[in-house]
Amino acid sequence: LDPPSIPPRSPLDPPFVIGMLLVVAVFLLHSVQLVVCSQDKVLVGLYAESLCGDCVAFSSGPMNEAYNKVGSIFTLRYVPWGNAQIAKNGSFECQHGKMECVVNTIEACAIYYYPNQSEFWPFVYCMDQHLNLQDPQVAQSCALNLSMQWELMDACYTGDLGHELELMDANETASLKPPHQYTPWVTINGEHSKEAEGGELIKAICDAYKGPDKPDACMQ
Repeated sequence: LDPPSIPPRSPLDPPFVIGMLLVVAVFLLHSVQLVVCSQDKVLVGLYAESLCGDCVAFSSGPMNEAYNKVGSIFTLRYVPWGNAQIAKNGSFECQHGKMECVVNTIEACAIYYYPNQSEFWPFVYCMDQHLNLQDPQVAQSCALNLSMQWELMDACYTGDLGHELELMDANETASLKPPHQYTPWVTINGEHSKEAEGGELIKAICDAYKGPDKPDACMQ
């Protein structure tokens, strides 16, 4: 004899409905957790200029160390303008010469096309390793080594887009409260932090982070 047939389960059967609700609930909870984690991240602002010796030392040292050890809990806003000025004719005048203006713009273009800090920061770090020898050739080499599209960055820094990006960086730097007095100038969640500038960057980030699962470096 054939076994009795089992009627197909209706989509409205209670077990089926409960199962679907659980799936939806897990998805929504995961989405909320992602948003919360993003909101928990500390916003670190680094206002610098590419050929400034102190800026290079800070970027290569404390900033890069923080990126490697606690990069998961902060979002970096790197603004390559520093003490530059806008001339009456609209051109830029940089503290360490014309090449600094060029490299500042290249870095601004890199951030524009690669806004994730895991992409743009290795480029900035690569540039800093060349100290005051930074130029478009060094930038091209760093970009190619990091699998970045140099053609985009080249067209950007030599064209109108690069100029506009640096104007935006100039406006952001000018809007700092209190006004920046030197470079590098570091902010934590929008507030100027002498602690972060004075060798305690990781501590300042860890103290400002209110989310779960602090990195091991925060416990040291």
